[in-house]
Amino acid sequence: MITFRPFNLDTDAADLARLYSFTSPEPVTPETIRDWWTPRKDEIRFTTLALDGDQLIGYWDVDREDWMKPGHWYVKVIVAPGHRQKGFGSQMYAAALAVSRQHGASHLESQVREDCPEALRFAQKRGFQIEKHSFESTLDLSSFDETRFTSIQERVRDFRFFSLAEAGLTDENKRKLYSVNRLSGLDNPSNDETFPDFDSFSMNVFNASWFRADTQILAADGDRWVGLSAISIDAEHGYSYNAFTGVLREYRGRGLAQALKLQTIQLAKRAGMRYIRTNNDSQNAPMLAVNRKLGYQPEPGVYRLLCVLG
Repeated sequence: MITFRPFNLDTDAADLARLYSFTSPEPVTPETIRDWWTPRKDEIRFTTLALDGDQLIGYWDVDREDWMKPGHWYVKVIVAPGHRQKGFGSQMYAAALAVSRQHGASHLESQVREDCPEALRFAQKRGFQIEKHSFESTLDLSSFDETRFTSIQERVRDFRFFSLAEAGLTDENKRKLYSVNRLSGLDNPSNDETFPDFDSFSMNVFNASWFRADTQILAADGDRWVGLSAISIDAEHGYSYNAFTGVLREYRGRGLAQALKLQTIQLAKRAGMRYIRTNNDSQNAPMLAVNRKLGYQPEPGVYRLLCVLG
């Protein structure tokens, strides 16, 4: 018999990590679950687990943060592979939809992996449409030849490159790094004109288990921070994730994005990582071109979905 109960962050993180890993190209850790589910300022969230006896077989989650567009909520439904096609997903989505409506939702956002067509069909039957397509790609570090890119160093010789650790992990520098993230992120061709406030950003970055100040690489023009590239280092599984690379608009076209990415590639190689994974929106042609130059190979990506509630 399937039973339902609320998610408990203190006791359920490991079980939820195993379930979430079914939808991720790399294993999701309990620490990552704690990162994602630790409450943000003014966040409203409901997460319910589905259990077959003591075994977690699924969950539904609806979430809204204050920086999101008015009426927009994020919804997620996951069912373990062995329990799909039995109506559990429909039952959980109905519950998530009801809770969303009770709290004034007018739009539901979600995402599904490109290599999971059954999940896309499930969402489309319930009114979701593809809003954006995020390309995923990986770079094999064992075969990467950085000598092919020596000319880029000459192009950016007038800029200073350093890590956040070298600059100092002060509150002022945290806000300067946030500003570069925000300005370059909002100016991204795929952005929907929303960006987390500083408190939410801090929870997602500075307070996250993956965060290391020495893997936040910055470029400066004099004293002005004008670009960054941030990666994580997963020593247990041997890979890095390039979470974000951005350059302020007036400094684009000078090779800074490529130079920043090269620095993170060198950093990941020194750390013994096997490859780097990243995601880029299909509309972000300049960054996709940079990745192709560096040798990133395409992988199945992610569809970002939107449902307008009637």
